[in-house]
Amino acid sequence: MKRSLLSGIFLTAACAAAPAHADATKSQLYKDLVAPVLEAKCNNCHGAEKPKGKLSMISIEAILKGGNEGPAVVAGKVDESPLLQRVYLPLNDDEHMPPEDKEQLTEQETALLAFWINSGAKATGTVADFKPDEKALAAANHVLGNLPKPKESAVAKADAPKVDPAMEKLVKETIGRVEKTGASLMAIAQDTPELRFSALNVSKEFSDDKLAELKPIASQIKWMDLARTQVTDKGLAHVAGMTNLTRLHLENTTVTDAGLDSLKGLANLEYLNLYGTQVSDAGLEKLSGLKNLKKVFVWQTKVTDAGAAKLAAAVPGIDINTGWKEPQAQPAALAANTAAKPAMPAAATPAPAAKPATPAPATPAPAAKPTTPAPAPAAKPATPAPATPAPTTPAPAPAPKPATTTPAPAPAPAPAAAAKPAVDPMFQKAVTEVEAAATEAAKRAAQAKTDFDNAIKAVEEATKRAEALKVSSEKATAVAAETKAALDQLKKAVETSKK
Repeated sequence: MKRSLLSGIFLTAACAAAPAHADATKSQLYKDLVAPVLEAKCNNCHGAEKPKGKLSMISIEAILKGGNEGPAVVAGKVDESPLLQRVYLPLNDDEHMPPEDKEQLTEQETALLAFWINSGAKATGTVADFKPDEKALAAANHVLGNLPKPKESAVAKADAPKVDPAMEKLVKETIGRVEKTGASLMAIAQDTPELRFSALNVSKEFSDDKLAELKPIASQIKWMDLARTQVTDKGLAHVAGMTNLTRLHLENTTVTDAGLDSLKGLANLEYLNLYGTQVSDAGLEKLSGLKNLKKVFVWQTKVTDAGAAKLAAAVPGIDINTGWKEPQAQPAALAANTAAKPAMPAAATPAPAAKPATPAPATPAPAAKPTTPAPAPAAKPATPAPATPAPTTPAPAPAPKPATTTPAPAPAPAPAAAAKPAVDPMFQKAVTEVEAAATEAAKRAAQAKTDFDNAIKAVEEATKRAEALKVSSEKATAVAAETKAALDQLKKAVETSKK
């Protein structure tokens, strides 16, 4: 987890005012400050007796030795120290430490642990010896003035729930049967009868009838992981009896709205994962009576934002994770598009076209009257005189040409509707580029969502595999310890027989 988180934590720590009388400069960094924090916040699960994961934190030697997963602290390297890596994880992460239902480290305590690790994780040395900066000193002063109260193991045992011997025997027998199937059933922490169940390793075979086998110890189960199993709505009827259940994983199962009826009585339920199921708003509404619910995951379900909001209103303080949604592409709002449009010019009313003047018809000159021809002379008897032709009407005089009139000027054409201003080529180019960028951004967003979903699935699967390996390792370690103990007893018996 290569990231620098120390500066952010110190900044927050410095903002919290430390008591005026607290001066941590002369205090032993580990003995007076770090050890009390670890004792109060970590040793309930990582104390001397049956430390979880074989990790004891009762001394520096034990911390540096570590447990099943190696050293808890790498001196001088905060980002490589699992102790703080677990603290930095989200509160709802299964690997977060301390567990979500335990008292958490304060920001100042976390900053103090980071300063101690960066200073070499030494067993001795005052705060002043390690030359703290202003922010680190503020964190140390605050912790000194607000040291957490130590939790003595005897008190813890006295406060631990009493276990009925008959129930204890039944639990052991059930654990044995469950482990033979490949599933996991184990105590959440030392000195507690509360159990956690996981069907991770047998998810493809784990069905409703196998869930029924847990019914005799239902009241002891606090965490239940049924992710990717074959459990259906019918099987959830067996979960209804797990009245102390606080965490329930149902992601990627065939559970529907009908199955959530079985969860109505789980008053202690705080975490519910419904990722990838067929649950809708109607099913989510059935959870409104679970007032202790803090986290609900409904990615890739039929639940809508409106349905999630309705449940949020019914259960104050709940966090409903509906998943990542692709943003809707919005058209670019450019200033040119919103500029005031030019006023349309009023269309001029054209003047009526002047009628062309009709030329007056020319009056033709009166035709000339024919002249009366003179009588023909008397013909000579010998030679007949030629017939005199009939008189002809003379052609009328040509009509005068009409007067040339000057035509009136053609009326101006009525102006068309004002044309839109021509778009500036540079502006048009900018619009095109923005549209192309928006399209590309939408494609990238869709691909990012796909990649994100795939990454989430990969992380979940890797986490599940790691948990399975961890369980197997713990079992193997326990068997090795028992074998060694038996061998030691056998050696003692042999030595005794020799004497």
